[in-house]
Amino acid sequence: MKRISLVSVFLLASLFSNAQLNGQYSQFMMNDYGLNPAIAGNSTGWYAMVGRRVQWGGFEYAPETNFASVTRAFGKKGYKRYWHGLGAYFEQDKFGIFSNKSLYASYAIHLKASSKYHLGFGVAGGIKTYAVTNGIYDANDPALLNRNQKVIVPDFIPGLYLYSRKLVAGISVRNLYSNKLQQGSQKIGTNNKILPNAYFTVSRKFVTGGYDFIIVPSIHVQTNFVSIPVSSANCMVYYRKRVGLGVSYRMHDAVVGMIQVRVFSNVVVGFSYDYTISKFRVGNANSTEIMMGMSPVMSNETYDRPGGMVDCPRFEL
Repeated sequence: MKRISLVSVFLLASLFSNAQLNGQYSQFMMNDYGLNPAIAGNSTGWYAMVGRRVQWGGFEYAPETNFASVTRAFGKKGYKRYWHGLGAYFEQDKFGIFSNKSLYASYAIHLKASSKYHLGFGVAGGIKTYAVTNGIYDANDPALLNRNQKVIVPDFIPGLYLYSRKLVAGISVRNLYSNKLQQGSQKIGTNNKILPNAYFTVSRKFVTGGYDFIIVPSIHVQTNFVSIPVSSANCMVYYRKRVGLGVSYRMHDAVVGMIQVRVFSNVVVGFSYDYTISKFRVGNANSTEIMMGMSPVMSNETYDRPGGMVDCPRFEL
């Protein structure tokens, strides 16, 4: 039985190496900087985010993703035709015997395109590690002679971000430099390559009379140009800029319920639950995701991030 499980893992590994998508998030509008480096600096001051996603909770050794990020705008005070943004992002994925880590630093410049619209250009550069460990399988298994393999590869992510106070549209590409999972004598799989992943996101904000309710529908598409793109459509409804409820549909995969709450003036917490509708549902393979966004405590900074309610801690228009 263990051998069958290992064979299954390596079959999945082959798919993972050749056609896998990077980590996906149900609350993609909350972790927007993690998807697009051009977003760094589009709000005033410091902005930090941490999160954790546990996928397919009904399976042992199912995927887990953790991330943390921080961004800062520079030169934005007063009326500016352009300003700068810096950021850093860390992400860790674990799936069975596989463990991947990524660390990036980013720079963005934001230009005033018109009286209503701004355009951000950004790039993130860093390294990614792909590793196979023997922590959960028999170290004496002859099928696994090359243990504790690790490959370190460079990566850079370009991004473009058009936004106003009501409309947001962005595109970015990860793994643009197509690396092989091989470094010297270290090798994972057979001639496997890391495929580029493109992200496209668009959202629109609608406000009711009296500003009691804010409605934010959005669409997110993720593709590696080989397999069928993963498309998500969601809608968040916020009440008086303090509590938000939403629902999302990820094509052929899951229906998602979301809640976001501003627990303090500078802290927002978001939680989502994915109910699987694909064939994985037979294993109760549902997913959970929690994120927390923070601005500096006791800060007197004001924020105008166009993502609004879904971003911490502004809930601004």
